[in-house]
Amino acid sequence: MNKRIKRYLDEIEKTEAKIAELQKYLKGMKTALKEEEENEMIRSIRSLKMDRTDLLAFLDGIQDGSVTFRVNQDQVSDHEAINSEKESNTESEDETNDQEQEIE
Repeated sequence: MNKRIKRYLDEIEKTEAKIAELQKYLKGMKTALKEEEENEMIRSIRSLKMDRTDLLAFLDGIQDGSVTFRVNQDQVSDHEAINSEKESNTESEDETNDQEQEIE
């Protein structure tokens, strides 16, 4: 077989293996994110300090749409600023992880 063709085939195989590994990593990250979001919801609900009957009524209301939430615009701005800061920190961590993977 032609050396160039062999080299291309080898490179394609390596690239496909890397893609498969990254897809597995991405799936794990999405799972971890979902778990963390669910934990945050649980912490938020537990912090309401309701008794069981009130909590059950509250959760039923959320599910059937009879409970509405009002958000102060200042809180939304603060939340967006916090999320923006977290995203920039995450991007920095991702760059560091990428650099560490390149070294290995």
